[in-house]
Parts: sequence; structure tokens; C-alpha cells
Amino acid sequence: MNITKEIITDLFPLYAANECSADTRVLVEDYLRQHPKEAEEFRRIMNSALPGAGLTAGRTDEMESLRRAQQFARRRSWFMGLAIFCSLAPFSFIHTRNYSFWLLRDAPVAALIYGAIAIVFWIAFGTTRTPVRSR
Repeated sequence: MNITKEIITDLFPLYAANECSADTRVLVEDYLRQHPKEAEEFRRIMNSALPGAGLTAGRTDEMESLRRAQQFARRRSWFMGLAIFCSLAPFSFIHTRNYSFWLLRDAPVAALIYGAIAIVFWIAFGTTRTPVRSR
């Protein structure tokens, strides 16, 4: 089989990442020994900075930003859920065979407490802003 430069070019990313088999590694190294011009070109490519190589340093910043965004979304969801619950609680009622219990009518103090708590949660929900990272 005739090994061409295109075949070696296709194999070179695997060779450079050390993800090829030992036979493939030997094949690429033999080809580069026999063709010094291509070997110099591949050596230059290996020593140059790759466009995506610097991303690993920023990866921790991305993960931290993702974690903070998830915490923000979770906190804001809790505020909204609790605000809705406390807003609707005074209007809750139970109807049995002989009696209807309506929280607003039969326990107005508890209904007012739920209303006050709802206002606090709605304010917390409205004032919660997206976290801004300063550089």
C-alpha cells in the first residue's frame, strides 16, 4: 500500500494527541523519517499554539459562571413559587358535608400573615437581579 501525504495528514491529529495505536505511530514516524520536508512542517505545527489550546484556563471561569447562574435561577424560582403559594393561600377553602371553611373569612389573621409573607417574597423575587461579575 502506498502511504501518501494525505493519509499522514489525516492520521497526524491522532498522532499529535497520542490517541493512535502503536502501529499507526510507527507508520507516521517512518513516513516523517523518509520525508524530512513534511517532518519539518509537522514539527512547526506541533510547536505552534492551537486556537483552542487556551480554553482550558478559562474553563474554570465558565464553570463558576454556570454554577452561579444555576444558583441564581434556583433562588429566583423559589421566591416566585413561595410568593404564588402565599398569595393564593388566603383564598383556600375546605368544604365538608356540613361545613365550609374559608381561610379569609374564618381565620383572617392567618390570611393577613400569608398576605404579608407573600408581599415579602414578591419583593424578593422582583429585586433579585442577575449576578454581574466584575473584572
